[in-house]
Amino acid sequence: MTADLALLAERRAGLAGLLGLLLLEEPGPQLADLVGTLPALAALAGGDPVIDSDYERIFLRGVPIYESVFRNDDGQHGGDTLVNVVGRYKRVGYNEHTEQRWRIAGADHLGLELRCYAHLCHNEATAWRGDIPDKAVEAVEIERAFLADHLAAWAQIALAAVAPLAAGSPYEHVVGAVGDFLREEVVRLRPAPLLGQAIEIDPLPTNFGPFRLARLILSPATAGTWLQSNVIAHAAERIGSPWRPSDNRSALRHVIETAHDSGDLAYILQPILMAIRVAGAEHAERASAEPENEANWCIWRARTSAMSKFLEQIIASNRLGTAATMVTEYVAVTGADTALLADAVDVAVAELRKQGFEVDRVPDGIDVTSLPAFTDENRNSFPHHP
Repeated sequence: MTADLALLAERRAGLAGLLGLLLLEEPGPQLADLVGTLPALAALAGGDPVIDSDYERIFLRGVPIYESVFRNDDGQHGGDTLVNVVGRYKRVGYNEHTEQRWRIAGADHLGLELRCYAHLCHNEATAWRGDIPDKAVEAVEIERAFLADHLAAWAQIALAAVAPLAAGSPYEHVVGAVGDFLREEVVRLRPAPLLGQAIEIDPLPTNFGPFRLARLILSPATAGTWLQSNVIAHAAERIGSPWRPSDNRSALRHVIETAHDSGDLAYILQPILMAIRVAGAEHAERASAEPENEANWCIWRARTSAMSKFLEQIIASNRLGTAATMVTEYVAVTGADTALLADAVDVAVAELRKQGFEVDRVPDGIDVTSLPAFTDENRNSFPHHP
């Protein structure tokens, strides 16, 4: 019995290690011993320059498959998420990430997390082989915790983002195999069943400008999905905004700024809203199909739902900064040169509006203290025109 369990753990370790390596190692003859007998993957060892460029296009210039990118609210690599991953590696005795021999930016790369999981499965196999069942059971619990806290919480979202880029390439089979492996491990270890727990996510902001809106949409942890470049391209094309195939997703900020200035904000957000709704429906399906990881899928579903409502409100008003509670600030600007003063105020107003603030120009001669929003709570000490 223990021999069978050891063999199973060894096979799982081998598969996780191989899949992790294929995400980390660039294609080339050095992979021949690993994939040469696998028809779907043998081309990775063939030295084909097209496949070499596929690796760079998909993983180096395409989707950054790092846990922090998918779980940090700002969508950036690093931060506490990366620190937590490195801390977990240290606690479980995994140190391969310190070798730094791959073209990756950090230890929270999906390939390294898979290889850490392989390390855990190997520990389980060793315990079974040594006839130490209590250590083997402990190893299984460590696997379950790592799966729940890391791989099961984000990896499938990243794989869904990579899949369109990998289509038609041998990496399509690698991405599919990683997804299949993780689904099997989720069924085996049940890392995150819902068990009636409440799903809570951080609320989205009420005051924001084009830059912050773009960042929220581009961050998987706030949008609930990875927004593909072709969706942004479609949004840009709707208003004739310049878009080249080589443009990356960060160009969304300029698309939003252009649409905001031209009054077409609602028009460009429609395809983005539709993409997020589709992702939310897919998350709901996965939650139903994978009750063993339902909690994580419900979190991602809640994120798409919150972002959908957020965008619906912006589309309905066709403007940014739609806060339910508004704060009003009155500022009086004086100067000796009327023309220079007017130009300076025009520049300031344009910049404030670009950032999502509502700005009303009070005509000269109007007593601002007579305005409804001018209260003791927001009254400033600045003088105003009589």
